[in-house]
Amino acid sequence: MAAPACGRLRVLAAFPRTPIQRRNAVKSSLLFAVALVPAFALVQAAQSNATPQADRAASAHSMVKASDTKWGDAPPSLPKGAQAAVLYGDPTKPGPFAIRIKAPPGFKIPRHWHPSDEQVTIISGDFMLSMGDAGSAHEGTFGPGDFISLPSKMQHEGSTKNGVVVQVNSMGPFEINYVDPKDDPRNAAKSTAK
Repeated sequence: MAAPACGRLRVLAAFPRTPIQRRNAVKSSLLFAVALVPAFALVQAAQSNATPQADRAASAHSMVKASDTKWGDAPPSLPKGAQAAVLYGDPTKPGPFAIRIKAPPGFKIPRHWHPSDEQVTIISGDFMLSMGDAGSAHEGTFGPGDFISLPSKMQHEGSTKNGVVVQVNSMGPFEINYVDPKDDPRNAAKSTAK
């Protein structure tokens, strides 16, 4: 049977009119839906197999008790005296990470910036932070439970009077760029090695 010339009637003609036609239409729809399930499953499997190893590791859960924190020397990009502990991820590789940094009384990290956003939570102690370019910086003093979010490339410097433990969450690889290259402990290590 030819479809009626009128557009509205043509649409109506596409709908099943008899109980048998409706039942066949429902069966066809169900078969089509059932056929899509394996197709979606294959797409999901292909996507999960294509996920880089770092993404898979980052999706694993992590639980660290404060008493089980394994402290070691901080990376050479930080001034001597600080200790660090990796809680999650790998700061040397692309992907999310969480680290804790323990600094002794009187510790100071000179003005620097990072290429990625940085979230800092004060775990214990006191922390003074100067944020922004040196000429227009604003400062704050922070204590346990306080939180700071620093956008990428924002200059900042930090210090503690009585010692501090901070947690840093960011995206790797972790990189620190000192505003004044003379402040970079890696450069001091190079000059003493000569």
